[in-house]
Amino acid sequence: MAPLQETIEEYNELQQSSPIQQFYKNKNIFITGATGFLGKVLIEKLLRACDVERIFILIRSKKNDDINTRMEKIFEDQLFDQVRKNNPTYRQKIYPINGDCILPGLGISLSDRALLIKHCNIVFHGAATVRFDEKLKLALAINVCGTREIMNLAKEMENLQAFLHISTAYANCPHPEIEEKFYSTPISGENGTYLAEMLDEETLEKMTPALLRDWPNTYTYTKSLAEDYVRAHSKNLPVAVFRPAIVIPTFREPLRGWIDNMYGPTGIVIGVAAGLLRVLHINKENRAELVPVDMSVNSLIACAYDVGINNHYDEPPIYNYVTSKKNSISWQDYCDYSILNGVTAPLSKMAWYFTFTMVSSKNLAILLTFLYHTLPAAIIDGVLVLCGKTPKLLDTYRKIHKLCNVLSYFTNRVWSFKNHNVENLWRKLDIKDKELFFFDMNDIEWPMFFVESIYGIRTYLMKEDPKTIPEACKRLKKMRIIHYVTVYVIRFGVLYFLYKILKSILF
Repeated sequence: MAPLQETIEEYNELQQSSPIQQFYKNKNIFITGATGFLGKVLIEKLLRACDVERIFILIRSKKNDDINTRMEKIFEDQLFDQVRKNNPTYRQKIYPINGDCILPGLGISLSDRALLIKHCNIVFHGAATVRFDEKLKLALAINVCGTREIMNLAKEMENLQAFLHISTAYANCPHPEIEEKFYSTPISGENGTYLAEMLDEETLEKMTPALLRDWPNTYTYTKSLAEDYVRAHSKNLPVAVFRPAIVIPTFREPLRGWIDNMYGPTGIVIGVAAGLLRVLHINKENRAELVPVDMSVNSLIACAYDVGINNHYDEPPIYNYVTSKKNSISWQDYCDYSILNGVTAPLSKMAWYFTFTMVSSKNLAILLTFLYHTLPAAIIDGVLVLCGKTPKLLDTYRKIHKLCNVLSYFTNRVWSFKNHNVENLWRKLDIKDKELFFFDMNDIEWPMFFVESIYGIRTYLMKEDPKTIPEACKRLKKMRIIHYVTVYVIRFGVLYFLYKILKSILF
């Protein structure tokens, strides 16, 4: 029997912990997709807020980096500064698992598999290829076959309490109204795995348009098939599906505005801030379905808790984590806030002064893209060639236009998302859990978010020291003068040219 003093201390500690913290205490957690944006924030939050026993993370070796090197890079990030400060021995809780979602059995060794089967309590499956234009064969292999492999592993786990499959709010994007339920798919998730394994890449590429049907890209299509696989193979498993909307920088923890990638709307902000992106095909009145990554992770952690304490469902519950209708913003707001704050913290490496035009007409967008992007880029590249230098601006714009085309589908359509499960979960949480794991989109302060987001993009993503902001502001003012002088000179030149033509015709 434990000494009385130890028993009292354990009781007092338990009383101070929130229900979610009590659920996660001494739990062993397995995370796939740990090297991704959301995965890193999930690991950090679990280490900082929950006294977990161990976190197993699936890591794939790369050509130049083994799993230990890749793991080191994860924890070198400023994101983990607070964890390092509060718990210098936190790394003892991390156990890397060498594996790959496209391999049978996830490519995990027999010893590691046995370890997971015996000890794992909670699984967060977030591994996926998030490239919208990924080849269908690879997208199926990672997003659908990978889901099959980890569900097969989960069925063997002896002490599994919760399995969270991380999907996307747009997995069922052909439907204008998306509820927290499963939707039928053109083919089953099971058949999706057969396609990946039986057909070669060339054959699948030819079949892709017919297979995708109303889905805009291979990412959303394969995520829908993965959901179908989860639905069909979830019997006797404590499974749930978590669907976040477009995930953006952190709102307030552990660092305000932290981000590590240029995906989605962040890419737009950087393109505009660099003075390269000047026009975008977008319906500016549409609601922007954006959710900060830290709030998404808090919601995800709470969902696993919800499943773990209520793991008796006829069908896996689904949680749509989306923007609140009461506190939403439009794409116009998103761009206005970003530009307003971008002026106060401009990039040091601007190519030109930033101006930005949003147009809802696709034909007008194509015309303005040619005039504002392609034509100037061609002229500048031509000058570079004449000077004996390597042209690169047209290639840069090809990449920018590729991003814009991908986002166009999502910025020019409207969906009605239902999120009753998420709202009900928030309402029934303990007060302390609401503070520790804040995810209520009704209470996000969008103006404050964008202030921190712009500074975060500049600091954490672009690696520009905040001390350089005053000098960058001076440079912005100079570039503004140069920009408008250039614009008016060109306009005067065009008008003069037209005047000469009309004069020759009329006189």
